[in-house]
Amino acid sequence: MKLRSFIMFSAAALAFAACSNEEDFGTSAAIEGEATIRVNIAEPALSRAIPVADYTTSEEVTLNSIKLVLTAQQGGTDKVFNLADFAEEENPRQAMLEAVKEFQFTGVRNPSKMEVFINTEKSSGWTPEEFVNAGLAEPLYDSEVATKFVNKGDKDEDGITEYEVALEPEHTMARLEFGGIKHVDTAGKKCMFNTIKIDGVMLDGVAGVAEAEAWDVNNLMSSPAINEDFAKYNEEIQSPVWPANNQCYAFNIAPVTSGELPTLKVCFSNISINTTDYAGTIWPTNGFGYATVKNYKLDEASAAYKEAFGAGDDNVITKFPAGYIYKVESLEIPDEAIGQGWQGGEDVHIYAVVTVKAWTIATGSVEWN
Repeated sequence: MKLRSFIMFSAAALAFAACSNEEDFGTSAAIEGEATIRVNIAEPALSRAIPVADYTTSEEVTLNSIKLVLTAQQGGTDKVFNLADFAEEENPRQAMLEAVKEFQFTGVRNPSKMEVFINTEKSSGWTPEEFVNAGLAEPLYDSEVATKFVNKGDKDEDGITEYEVALEPEHTMARLEFGGIKHVDTAGKKCMFNTIKIDGVMLDGVAGVAEAEAWDVNNLMSSPAINEDFAKYNEEIQSPVWPANNQCYAFNIAPVTSGELPTLKVCFSNISINTTDYAGTIWPTNGFGYATVKNYKLDEASAAYKEAFGAGDDNVITKFPAGYIYKVESLEIPDEAIGQGWQGGEDVHIYAVVTVKAWTIATGSVEWN
């Protein structure tokens, strides 16, 4: 028999904190003679939701560094801005952005391209490890050719024509956040386990990372080990929630536009069966168990959300596009969802409702195997 239990998982589109690029700065005719060039970084990609379970709060992408690179026949150079250099400012992040905005490339002739590198030295090809280590400092890149440089109609103090180039980096990664993991008893039944420990969670099926074959707290995609009691059949106590203090387990991944989505696996050990109520149940002597989240659903999704996430009439998500935070706010795990192998419980599907934070709000769900 298939057992289904529904849990809220909301999907909120990461809210763009956008800086308007629609202001007319003049013409973009070919640059002749000497020029002064400024850079305007549009900010849609600089907003992210914070990695805690306050799912209505937004915060900017962490900015550790911004590197501008101008390619030109004369006056081409690069300029690096590091957040640490603005540590004495009241708002270091804003001070760094203002410095970027005010900086001028001077004495420029025959420019061909402007590039911006944010939190990275690369223009593409970020590895899974680089995404994981980025935290909320998402690597961002954009470039623009000289024909897009705009004559502002102004001249600097030396009478040199000023041009401006608008750069708008696009998001490069998606982020999965899981919180509210707890044990729940099946209605009308006592807990199946005499003892069971929750070891930790890991994300499997990530592009560029070999599929894990065993629980390993040192695995690149694993959270720190938990190693705490998950449930005891003979105790009338409220189940703890992992992680505590309104936090979440967060995984940065490359966007997924086709194929299998990454799989969250909750890993257990020290499992022994409540033989009083489950005399016929046998568990392997290694005491390992797993609960696996695989399918993700949108709930009450708009047409735009369905298109963005590749969802059909059943609202099942088939894509994790870049620029979104996918939040599982509550993952309640009944005994039946815990199985002896990687696939989790047998013939059991538990839907958890998901929140995608991407720039609006929709709700969705995930499904245990």
